Amino acid sequence: MTSKEKYLKTLMPARKYRILFHLLFWIFYVGTITLFFGEISDIKNVFTRTVITASFNAVLVYFNLYYLLPVYFEKRKYWHYAVYLNLSVLIISIIRIEADFLLVKMFNFDGFVVHLFSALTHYLSILISCYLLLLLTSSIRFIKEYFENIQLREKIRYQKLEAELRNLKNQLNPHFLFNVLNNIYSLAYLKSDKAAPVILKLSEMMRYVLYECGEPKVPLKNEIEYLKNYLDLYQLKKEEKMNIEFKVNGNPDGVLIEPLLFLPLFENCFKHGNLEDTKNGWLKSELTINGKYLNLWIENSMGHPDQAKNLPGGIGVKNIKERLKMIYGNNCEFVEVEKNNSYSVSVMIVTK
Repeated sequence: MTSKEKYLKTLMPARKYRILFHLLFWIFYVGTITLFFGEISDIKNVFTRTVITASFNAVLVYFNLYYLLPVYFEKRKYWHYAVYLNLSVLIISIIRIEADFLLVKMFNFDGFVVHLFSALTHYLSILISCYLLLLLTSSIRFIKEYFENIQLREKIRYQKLEAELRNLKNQLNPHFLFNVLNNIYSLAYLKSDKAAPVILKLSEMMRYVLYECGEPKVPLKNEIEYLKNYLDLYQLKKEEKMNIEFKVNGNPDGVLIEPLLFLPLFENCFKHGNLEDTKNGWLKSELTINGKYLNLWIENSMGHPDQAKNLPGGIGVKNIKERLKMIYGNNCEFVEVEKNNSYSVSVMIVTK
């Protein structure tokens, strides 16, 4: 099972344990009532009455949970819901009262209990207990649905990010690919010795995207090689060498990372920076591996102080942050710094 499947599985409610939860609830209910009233009369008689009472209450509770709430309340038919709910409470209360009188005849209850069953307060207590039980179980349902809705939104957001990632995996940037192919054509036309290495780099990038990025995690050294190839090929766009630096500190062997995790950050620099201005544009980046900690720092120049960083297109810095948070949670830190003529990003990840 992949990490994504495990994650999605944790978002789903534990429906297979629903029957067990309900049984435990009613066992707790019967046990609590029995122990509370056990001193009033014989505990066996109290237990029998409590089980019968719980049966009627269960009918009321489940009628409310699985019929009245979804059919009336959730469809905002509040008056209908109130009428049918109160009518149900009245019917169950009458049945419970009749059941108590029947139990008096069947079991040897003492005079105090017989008198208690005949008192007006007993009738009122039955009504109140029905409403309290309905309030408790309905609250549990609403709380459960509230958290399920949160989980559902998280699942939808995760699937959206995964869809964007799949789209990223399934295609190289068309403009990037177009420029590389044009450069390859030019090199081949001029019979340059650089043509073969460029074709090899592009081939390695496509192989990585097609065959390795399908895994939930890939070796960090492969990801680094992909980024280096990407930066090398991008620089072919200009005859003059662009001012691009990418340093790696530490040993990446044995470190695994989600595929194409950092590529959008570099794409963001190329898209919104001024790197094609070979005199004034620049990009500095450094990847540091220190045990279980992984830090990527990227800074690029901006042509104008007010140049936008998050224009429409690509998966965007916002979605990059969401993806990092989704994957690593609190084990990730994302920091942006905007200056008059530069923009930097620092990503710190705990990989283990």
